Amino acid sequence: MAEVVGAALPLAVAVALSPLPIIALALLLTSDRGRASGVTFVVGRLLTLAALLGVVVAASDVVEHLLGSSELPAWVRIVLGAALMVLGLTQWRPKPEGESASLPGWLASIADATPARGLGVGALVTVANPKELAFVLAAGVSVGGAALGFVQEVVVVLAFVLVGGLSVVVPLVATLVAPARVVPWLDRLREWLTANTSLVMGVLLLVIGATVLGDAIGEL
Repeated sequence: MAEVVGAALPLAVAVALSPLPIIALALLLTSDRGRASGVTFVVGRLLTLAALLGVVVAASDVVEHLLGSSELPAWVRIVLGAALMVLGLTQWRPKPEGESASLPGWLASIADATPARGLGVGALVTVANPKELAFVLAAGVSVGGAALGFVQEVVVVLAFVLVGGLSVVVPLVATLVAPARVVPWLDRLREWLTANTSLVMGVLLLVIGATVLGDAIGEL
């Protein structure tokens, strides 16, 4: 199981460093009703991450059982790793002259979200993020393709969600404990991530794609 956890952790770190959820949480926590909405946002994100990864792991188990191929997960991860690297390269396209970074309209509007809406936003920024879904898919195929029992798979999924959720759990807890210090820092972080989202995602996709590709090739 340790080997599977080791393969999944870099992908969990990539999920944690995905800019969109961090930006969304920063918008919520720096708003008037940020604490309550921030809590529900984090709950929605963690539950959605667990559900997505659980579905992929279960589907991988079924497919491998039906096809009886121990090399199938490795080939799937080779394709995913290559795709992630290509996506990473596309992030480096220069912006048209005069174009400045800005948030999507729907994301900018969540600052005044109610706690109930915060729960939905936490799920939305997880499900509607194709690059992050690719990280989850690669992790799920890796876990589902390993010879693990149900309890072991649950432990790996929980470990993935714990690591993948650190980037929203830590700012939330810090804001609840010391809002006066943390909120200004979150505002600066949001501005920096908004301006540098392509750079961050480009590096993440290239590094994680190469890691997934190399590990998968080594298993053939």
